[in-house]
Amino acid sequence: MEINEGATFTHKNAQVGLPDGAITRLGKGKINQVTFFPDGKRLAVASSIGVWVYDAETGEALDLLTEDTTPATTIAFSADGKFFATSGENKAIHIWDAKTCRLKGTCVGHKNDVEYLTFNVRGDKLASTDGEIMVWDVGTCELLKSCLTDFASDAIMTYTSDSIHLLTVGNTANKESQIAYWDTQDYEIVKEMSLETNFNAAAISPDQKILATEDGPLQFWELETGKRLSNNTEWVGEFQSMEFSPDGSRLVTGSRWDRVDVWDVDTAELLNSMAHGDEVLSVSYSPDGETIASGSDDGTVRMWDANTGELRITILDHRPMELYSVTFSPDGKTLTCGGENEVQWWDLQNSKQINTTFVRQSDVHSIKFSRDGNMLVTRDSSNKARLWDVATGRFLGSFRGDDAKFSFSSIAISPDGCMLATGTRDNKVCIWEICKGQLYLIGDCLMTFNEHTDEVNSVAFSPDGRKLASGSNDKTIMIWDVDSQTLLTTLTGHEKEVNNVVFSSDGNTVVSGSADGTIRFWDVATGELTCPSISDAGVVTHLACSPDGRLLANISENEKVVHIWDAHTGELLQTFTGHTQSINDVAFSTDGETVASVSSDGTVLLWDVSKL
Repeated sequence: MEINEGATFTHKNAQVGLPDGAITRLGKGKINQVTFFPDGKRLAVASSIGVWVYDAETGEALDLLTEDTTPATTIAFSADGKFFATSGENKAIHIWDAKTCRLKGTCVGHKNDVEYLTFNVRGDKLASTDGEIMVWDVGTCELLKSCLTDFASDAIMTYTSDSIHLLTVGNTANKESQIAYWDTQDYEIVKEMSLETNFNAAAISPDQKILATEDGPLQFWELETGKRLSNNTEWVGEFQSMEFSPDGSRLVTGSRWDRVDVWDVDTAELLNSMAHGDEVLSVSYSPDGETIASGSDDGTVRMWDANTGELRITILDHRPMELYSVTFSPDGKTLTCGGENEVQWWDLQNSKQINTTFVRQSDVHSIKFSRDGNMLVTRDSSNKARLWDVATGRFLGSFRGDDAKFSFSSIAISPDGCMLATGTRDNKVCIWEICKGQLYLIGDCLMTFNEHTDEVNSVAFSPDGRKLASGSNDKTIMIWDVDSQTLLTTLTGHEKEVNNVVFSSDGNTVVSGSADGTIRFWDVATGELTCPSISDAGVVTHLACSPDGRLLANISENEKVVHIWDAHTGELLQTFTGHTQSINDVAFSTDGETVASVSSDGTVLLWDVSKL
């Protein structure tokens, strides 16, 4: 993992803005927008988990605003710096006090995600658009006016300095852009014109006289007449974001090709260029024009000297990827997560990412340690199960079936580290040999069980390694004797597919979670239920048992909560809420005091269960 000079990360960052019950957050979520507070002392970053507030001088995280459990996508400040507004994927708009970062009110009424926000000069009205323009009273959050537009995408807007007009620019369905001036009394269009462009990014100068657009070339237009003033066709940047300097003389752009570029507005000439490292999602000038902030898909926010291009500071850990799987190392010191094309390794003592293992063009959906902690096995979207040496990160080989039908849907490693069990999409349960003392550890298939009649979603070894449980879309759980390669029992009762099975720590109970909304506890010896089933659990996707067998954690499809149950009685003990997108996996720490959850919001939350 790249660590740049001037990078800032402290353990304190992992404690900022935690939800109730959480003790640490790893990762800060995907960057959607960066913008300076009007005082220039703080930087706001809209992310997939809320709005981060950073000290603009040090990069230290000061706050995380998470009024609701949805990503934040858009931010706008009032001209006097008293308020700012944010919007996200729940279609609501939140208005905040800029000094205290406390919520003042919420505007509700949009039917789609809000694309753009702007305050009028006095700061008492806020305009927003999702294709439809809505105007709000900032003090009361009352909807004052709504009006339809012809925008198909990518609309921007600003109030004119005299507050007489609302100026909007947006792409239309006929592949043109429309400039419109709306009267702010009745919000009727009083002037409009079309431009022969369909921009990817656009910005309006502070004096509302110049429009910058990019639809291949960078172009500057006179807003009053629609006349093109200048353009630059030498560099095609595929810009994601652009913003004028406070004095309007320069334009900063962020491109898909990892560049932050500064342009002269009068001549459209490139003045300076900085390489960020990956696709640049958002750029912003500080109020004094001396600093440029940029946010990128490389997971960093960077602040540059606007005149020299010198890198001043780097803020880390805004990784953009979804996380699908999680596990603790057996010694409890490391947390390992599987995500898009990589495995992340986190040091839990200082909440710092210490390593990254890249898995080319594959999302890592399952991840398991061997009991001794020396080996890691992963299952990814390429239908392979891969083995890794934990100490060196060396790839040790991959298990793979003969054809596409023989692809792995689940994995488990035996307690002695000598066998790998796989469930397949063509209804099989296979057990493979993991070789010892060789350069590559991939062995032969030792046994195959064919009794399931549909895809096998989950496999789990008993703590002594002598039994294997499998759950399938055929609604059954099967328990196998590994030594004799025989089916011991078939557990029936679920009304829909069984998505996950786990053994209790003593090996006497198998717990199953199903799409029928139930979690069931089965006696391994008798096949009988040991306690009443948990009902109304949603489409259960993952389960985890605490090492002492006392607690059970579960998550359900498309949900953002972790449920903790008493594993002996089925009583719900705790519900943890804090992720902004669906949770994809859960795991208990080796001491049983912490539960980790990973989410499509790109973060890990560690929850305290020590007192349950």
